[in-house]
Amino acid sequence: MALSDMLQPRTRAQLVARMLNVLSLEFPGHPLTNYTPGDPQRTLLEIAAEGMADDERLIAALAAGGYLQTAAGDWLDELAYSQYGLLRQDSVIAQGYLTFTALPGSGPYELEAGAVWASTTSGAVRFVTLARATVEAGSSVQVLAQAQEAGSAANVVTGSLTVLNTPQPGLSVTNGPGWLVLSGADRESDTSLRERCRLRWAERGGGATRGAYEFWALSSAPSIDRVTVLDQHPRGQGTVDVVVWGEGGIGPAAVALADAYIQDRRPVTADVQVYAATEVQASLTLTLYAPGADHARIEGEVLANLSALQQALPIGGTLYESAIVEAAMLPAGMVDAKVADSFGDLVLTPVQAVTLTPTLVWR
Repeated sequence: MALSDMLQPRTRAQLVARMLNVLSLEFPGHPLTNYTPGDPQRTLLEIAAEGMADDERLIAALAAGGYLQTAAGDWLDELAYSQYGLLRQDSVIAQGYLTFTALPGSGPYELEAGAVWASTTSGAVRFVTLARATVEAGSSVQVLAQAQEAGSAANVVTGSLTVLNTPQPGLSVTNGPGWLVLSGADRESDTSLRERCRLRWAERGGGATRGAYEFWALSSAPSIDRVTVLDQHPRGQGTVDVVVWGEGGIGPAAVALADAYIQDRRPVTADVQVYAATEVQASLTLTLYAPGADHARIEGEVLANLSALQQALPIGGTLYESAIVEAAMLPAGMVDAKVADSFGDLVLTPVQAVTLTPTLVWR
C-alpha cells in the first residue's frame, strides 16, 4: 500500500458499499434487497464499517504525522521537536508610538498608561498606551502603545490609527512614519515551521551556508519573517550581511536578538553583520470614487488592504501601482481608484523594504 493510499481513509458509506459488493460476489444468489437502512443486517454492517473507518482515520493521521510534508498541527509540533529540536514560535504583540496632538487653546491633557485607546476606523485593531504623558496645548507627543491582541494584523500602515476610543475634545491621534517599534506576529504557521525544519539541515554541517543564516535569522525572533542573505562578499572577502524584516516593519529589539543569535553560531572566520532592511516610506495619494457608499467603511477597508499588501512584499521586491489600485478596489461599492501620476512602480534594492504612507481623498 502506498503512502497516498494510507492518507485517504475511506468513509463509512464507502466501506458499507464495499461490504455489500463483496457479499454480492460471494453469494450470487443471495438477495441483497433486504439490506436497507434500518434493517438489522444493514445496521450490523454500519456498526462494523464505522469501526473500520475510525481505524483508517487513525492510520491516516499516524502516517501523515510521520513526514514533514504531510504532518500538520499538533502532529507537526511533535515531529519538529522530536526530529529537528524545534518548537513552534508563539505570537507577538505589536508595539509602536502613537502621536497625540492637542489643538491650540486646548489641554493640557494627562494621558495615563493603560487608559488611552486608539483604533483603526473599523475598530478591528486597537492600541493602548503603555506610558504616561502630558500633551500641552498646540503640541504633539509620542507615546509608546501596545496592541490589544497579538498578531500581524496590528502592523497597520501609517495613518491608520486615527480613532481615539477615549475621546477628549481637541485631542487627536495617529501613527506617524516609522511608528512601529516591535512588529506583531501570528503564531507560527505550519508552512513556516516546515521551512525552518528543512533549513535545519543547512546549519548542521561545517561552516555556514546561506540556508544556515536564513534558519538562524528566522529562529531568533518571532517577528522576523523575511530574510535576505548577501553572501557574495558584500564588504570584502569573508563578509556576509544578513538583512531582516517583519510584517509591517521591525524594531531594534528583534534585530538585536537576531544579531546575538547569529554571532553565537557563525564561523569564526566569517565577518557577519546583521541589520534591518532599509525602510522606504512610500507616500502615495489615492483618489477614491464610490458614490452613495459609506466612505468611512471604505477608507477602513482600503487601509486594511494596503496593510496586507505591505506585509506581503518581500525585501528587495517591487511594489506595483496596479497592486495598490487592486487593493483599493476590493471594498464593496468602490467604482474607481487612482494613484497620483507621480507614483508608478517602486523597485526596491536587495536591502530595502517598503512601508506605505497613504493619503485617501475622495472625488
